[in-house]
Amino acid sequence: MSAADDPTRLVTVHLATSEFEAQTIAAILRDREIDVAVFSAAIQAFGLDQVGSRLLGGIPVQVRAEDLERAQSALRANKFLADSVDWDCVDVGEEDLAAQRLGRTGFVNAFGRLMVQGGRIAALVLVALTLVTWLVRCS
Repeated sequence: MSAADDPTRLVTVHLATSEFEAQTIAAILRDREIDVAVFSAAIQAFGLDQVGSRLLGGIPVQVRAEDLERAQSALRANKFLADSVDWDCVDVGEEDLAAQRLGRTGFVNAFGRLMVQGGRIAALVLVALTLVTWLVRCS
């Protein structure tokens, strides 16, 4: 049997963009009794916590090849459940000091949101200019 045919080999079920996302996906799968491996520690060991994990495509969340279909089914089912939660109505208690500080020191986060919004606007402008150029050439 070749390595590709081995049902116990690990396959990536999801590439997470953050440690929190990776661990959340892993918790969903463990709740369904699916063995899961998250490789964020390996990325952190090389000092690639945030930007590096994105450059590498994300943090791999892996399951056995034989569990891949079950894992994908579990994630699809959980997506439906997660979308049905109205998080504005969830009482999470008092906000802790660390969360308040994180919200206040948001220049980098605000700048990142500004850049994303600017990128969306630039993409729309580019599409509009392309359409106008195409219409001018066709007429």
